[in-house]
Amino acid sequence: MDALIAWAVGIMVTWAPPGTSLIKDAIETPEAGRARYHEIASAAAKVAYDPESKPLFGGPRGRAETMALLLSIAYYESGYRRDVDLGLGKLSRGSGVDSCLLQVRVGAGKTREGWSHEDLVGDREKCFRAGLALIRKSFGACRKQDARDRLSAYTRGRCVVNDKHSRARIGRALKVPRAPMTDEQVLASMVNRAPAAPQSAPSAAGNDS
Repeated sequence: MDALIAWAVGIMVTWAPPGTSLIKDAIETPEAGRARYHEIASAAAKVAYDPESKPLFGGPRGRAETMALLLSIAYYESGYRRDVDLGLGKLSRGSGVDSCLLQVRVGAGKTREGWSHEDLVGDREKCFRAGLALIRKSFGACRKQDARDRLSAYTRGRCVVNDKHSRARIGRALKVPRAPMTDEQVLASMVNRAPAAPQSAPSAAGNDS
């Protein structure tokens, strides 16, 4: 799992070197930014590798490709900026109704999962889960489109042929280096790392009825 997170952070750093933003609420040191990137990658991995959630793509690294797309969309929507990530200041909300790294359009309401803006910026996993649900919905609505355009309902609100926004996000995700671990290996490592269930204390002697 550590190798997977390192792989993801390396991709993010290449796309958007941390510590370079001049926006007031986004200013941070490169070291602090890299640590935050690690937290972002960890949250994205928990969502992409959730055994109860089907990946967007098939194959031995379909979950890694799903994670790469989540990170690609986050790059285009927010650049991983600190203010957007943490919901700091007016510039963090894009058009004024968007929230978190994936700029989920929630306004003052809630997502279909029942999450508010505060929920999305307070819990990165919720941000990625809400975003993944919207991506899945877009893929389904645009399933008859070219594979590169299937994100257009997410980016444009409707299915569009030759959508540059969809193609940029999907194209960037497709160009990442191959993940260092297969999905099976990552899921196995997650099981091995899970804390063991506490054992019941032995019954006190002499309590037999």
